[in-house]
This record gives sequence, C-alpha cells and structure tokens, in this order.
Amino acid sequence: MPLLVLITLFLLSIVGPARTQDAAIRADLAYGLDPAEMLDVCLPPVAGAARPGIVLIHGGGWSGGSRKSMLGYCRELAGRGLVAINIDYRLTSSLGGAWPAQLQDAQLAVRWLRAHAGELGIDPRRICASGNSAGGHLAVYLAVLQRTVPGDRATQLSAVASTVACAVDNFGPVDLTAASPFRNAVVHLAGNNDQGAVARNASPLFLVDAATAPIMIVQGDDDIEMPPAQSAALRDALRRAHVPQLFLAFPGGHEFKSLAPAERQEILQLEAAFIESAPPLSR
Repeated sequence: MPLLVLITLFLLSIVGPARTQDAAIRADLAYGLDPAEMLDVCLPPVAGAARPGIVLIHGGGWSGGSRKSMLGYCRELAGRGLVAINIDYRLTSSLGGAWPAQLQDAQLAVRWLRAHAGELGIDPRRICASGNSAGGHLAVYLAVLQRTVPGDRATQLSAVASTVACAVDNFGPVDLTAASPFRNAVVHLAGNNDQGAVARNASPLFLVDAATAPIMIVQGDDDIEMPPAQSAALRDALRRAHVPQLFLAFPGGHEFKSLAPAERQEILQLEAAFIESAPPLSR
C-alpha cells in the first residue's frame, strides 16, 4: 500500500472523514495598521466551540503574491470545521518591507486570531500556521519562535502570545545562507541591511530546538525552485531535537506541479488532518 495512503488512513482514523459543507467568508478585514495587513476569515457553516484555528500564508518570494491564492484552502479547512484566516503581509517590494517585516506581520496575524478566539469559537491553544514556498518559510519560523519578535508590530496586541501549536510547510526554504537560488531574495529581504546577517537571521533552520512546535513538511521530489535538500535538512533538525514531524514527499514540482487534482486534494486533506490532530499548547 502506498505510503501516502497509509499516512492518510492513520490521520483520518484520528479526525474522521473530510466534511464538505460550504464555508462562510468574512473578507477584507484589517489585522494591523498597514494597508498590506489584511485578511479573510473562513468560518465553518455550523457554529461550534473549541475548534482549531489556522493562519494561511501565501508564497511569492516575499516580494509578490496575494492571500487570495490561499482562498480555496481556507474554504476547505473551514469545511472541515476549522476557522481559517488567509493573510496578506508586507512585501519586500513595498515601503518598510525589509526583513523581519514579513515575520512581524505573520506573528501579528496569529495574535489577532488568538485575540478573536472567543468571537470565532476557536481554542486559543490550538492555533497553527500553514504556508506555501515563502509562506512555508514563515510558517516554520512561527513554529520555532517562542517569543514575539521585537520591532514595529510588537506593541500591537502585546498581551497576546504569538506562538503556534503546529505548522505545515509546503516546500518552504529554511536556510537562506545557502547560495543559489536564494541570493536575489536575500538582497530584497535585506534592503539596506547587511545581507549575510539577514540571511542568517531569516533562516529558521538554525533556531530549531526541543520547544519547536510539530511541523508537517511537504516537498516535491522534482522541485527546482526550492531544493528538496532544504526540506530534508529541516526534517533532520526536527528529528535531532525530538520534535514531532511528518515528512511527505510527492512526485512533482514547486507549487504541486504535475499533480492531478485528486492527488492535490489528498495532500490538502492530510494537512488538515495534521492540523486537527496537533496537541494544544500547554500555556
């Protein structure tokens, strides 16, 4: 029996079959003061309490992309009974978009979701993050950090924790000190700052420790935009730190290229199951 099928059966034995109800969408809400700090909320069709929440982070090399690319995933997770938000964040192509603006925004979005936990019917201890490519990088960073990053967003909702209970990393880079293909991205992330220092600081791989939240890693074997060695390095670091992790390789390229819709759907369902099965934070 294929490994993907075995993993699917195991996770679904925990959380049950997928639901297909239509989600309710609250669009274009501000979670911060910058025009880029906007989100959509995807709500389950049936009201409930103590459900998980998930912050979805789009890709685009930290310089482009839009939250709308994650709207289908947002709807699907809400259809399973989760509360999902898909966020925009400051890009390197915009004013004030040098690193760590993207991470500060992602943490602020986590705090926003946690601050609205009562209104949205979620368990504030069960908030996770998921992202594709550059968004996967930010999701991993959220998982490794146990504190709010200092800077221009730290004072907003400062009494609320920025930590997450788990992360899903879809082919996200984790070591930006590697040469190609991240050199140009580091130039833009650094802005007027030292590129070597930013590359190191923006690499969550070096921060993995025993306190890191569980991470699911999804990587295409034929990905030429995000070397599979990056995902393998994260998997190995998590193992050394004894952090729960699930590594899933698929026969395709970046952004799930070459996968049939049914195969893509199967992976999304696995990711939803991973989020639902993640243990709550202890604090």
